[in-house]
Amino acid sequence: MATYREIKGLKVPYLDADLPSASASTEEGGVWYNSGTGKLRAFVAFDTWATSAPLINVGQNMQGAGTQTAGLIAGRGPSVTTTVEEYNGSGWAAGTAMNSGRTNNVVVGLQTATLVTGGYYGSSPYSRDETEIWNGSSWTEVGDLGTGRYAAYGAGTTTAALCAGGLPAQKTLSEEWNGTSWTEGNDINNGRNSGAYANQATQTAALIYGGGPGSDANVESYNGTSWTEENNLNVAQMGCSGAGIQTFALEFGGQNPGASAVVTTEIYDGSSWTEVADMSSARGDSAGFGLATAGVCTGGNQSPKAQTEEWNFTSTLAAGVWASGGDTNTVRQESGGIGSATAASIVSGSDGPGSYTANVESYDGSSWTEVADVDSPRQSSGGMGTQTAGLIVGGYNGSAYVGDSEEWNGTSWAEGNNANDAIGYRGTTGTQTAGLAVGGSSPTQAETEEYDGTSWTEVTDYPAAKYAIGAAGTQTAGIVFGGLPTIANAFTYDGSSYSAVSALNTGRYFVTSSGATETDAMAMGGDTGSVSAVTETWDGVAWTEQADLSVARGRGANHFQTATQSASLVAAGNNASNARVATTEEYSRSQNVKVITD
Repeated sequence: MATYREIKGLKVPYLDADLPSASASTEEGGVWYNSGTGKLRAFVAFDTWATSAPLINVGQNMQGAGTQTAGLIAGRGPSVTTTVEEYNGSGWAAGTAMNSGRTNNVVVGLQTATLVTGGYYGSSPYSRDETEIWNGSSWTEVGDLGTGRYAAYGAGTTTAALCAGGLPAQKTLSEEWNGTSWTEGNDINNGRNSGAYANQATQTAALIYGGGPGSDANVESYNGTSWTEENNLNVAQMGCSGAGIQTFALEFGGQNPGASAVVTTEIYDGSSWTEVADMSSARGDSAGFGLATAGVCTGGNQSPKAQTEEWNFTSTLAAGVWASGGDTNTVRQESGGIGSATAASIVSGSDGPGSYTANVESYDGSSWTEVADVDSPRQSSGGMGTQTAGLIVGGYNGSAYVGDSEEWNGTSWAEGNNANDAIGYRGTTGTQTAGLAVGGSSPTQAETEEYDGTSWTEVTDYPAAKYAIGAAGTQTAGIVFGGLPTIANAFTYDGSSYSAVSALNTGRYFVTSSGATETDAMAMGGDTGSVSAVTETWDGVAWTEQADLSVARGRGANHFQTATQSASLVAAGNNASNARVATTEEYSRSQNVKVITD
């Protein structure tokens, strides 16, 4: 039997305590010996497939959309049908039939906002080019594909989708949908068909894998412009299914070369594939949808053909908890926030009725220290960047809304070029050289501006004028959420356009936000008419409620750009009595640790 050193290339560390959960060695399978307890320990993840309710109608050669608790499949084989079924996390219900019967079609989006394109007729000329969109109540035929195809790959939403590869002739062609029409994009590197795709990925961050002819282990990602080959699957599969997003995806089922259907499952972490728990029944040509943490596989070409299985994955991170941090030296609300959970800054804000402080404080994960004042005191400014390369923009100075931006180098502030609009209460995210500012007041605005380190440029408007909103991610892959007047809705931004995504579970405004990437976004506290303690995280598809703050608050510092879903914070703000506070709370998620006994 292989030793741990032969498998991992390392000796088991001999320690007098457990590895810290935030260390570089917290990946699944990391092992050490704790001499203090006399135990061999490891970081572990938990993954399993579980049988759920069967389909109403058996089927194969189909695809799905949505999440584990709100999914949909449209079209199926072996006979061409218009059949639609919807899944609620426990059972299936008949849905409204499509206008055009098909099988082997692409399906992307959510249960109430689905796009179906391409597919197989069952008779000459075989390839469909029709596209249909489901809005939750009816199917509407929209613009046709430029080139009809079946057994293709997809990604995206009803307003920004992707269709790539397919049959006949092992196509390399890829096309992009803009909500109105399809336009030819750059080709994939390898012509292929009948593989899997991350069905909750976006048009500008797609992932396709496996397929034919024969069976293929090849994986490619798309950034909205070009396709890049990524690390291969461990086992080549054709007729496999997928779930997830570009950086966290699932592949399951299919057929190996010259073999029957398989039960294998692989998970992708954005770099490499790892084999994980098998399905209970071998199958290929099944429908897959959902996330790499909560997916669904249903139907297929092997008995029982109506079977549904749910995938659940818990990473090495345990549930998150909130703990008290150090108080700020100055009580305040509506400050700009910069940095991470252990290297943050809180900038300016209102320290009393009609009073605006220039004070800036830096946080080291334990205590706050006063540093150089900002040049222009204000409240409702937006922050972005890091503790040594930060930026604030906009706000209200007591007499007027301003567009001033100031840059921080870790020691001092320097005036940057003003934003085009004098606005406060904007949703802000990004870096000092690639910033994003969305919406704001007063009056309520829909403007979006991007910063390149020198100047601000107005770009695509936000879909609706609103203010006091949260944001996370980057200038070209961001998410904006909450705010007034519509306090729950959320939109992703790809650098040129917005796409509606799942709303917050609890709509809020004046929410504290964090996250350097879209899928690391957090929404913490805020106001629903009274201050809130709710915390939610975004995984690229849906918002999930996490542990509540210890004390409800709104109007806290916004936004902590480089904080993560493993380590974030809220600071200052106002409480249920509408009094300004100085308290800080820190969010952390430890690792699941197991004692190895055999």
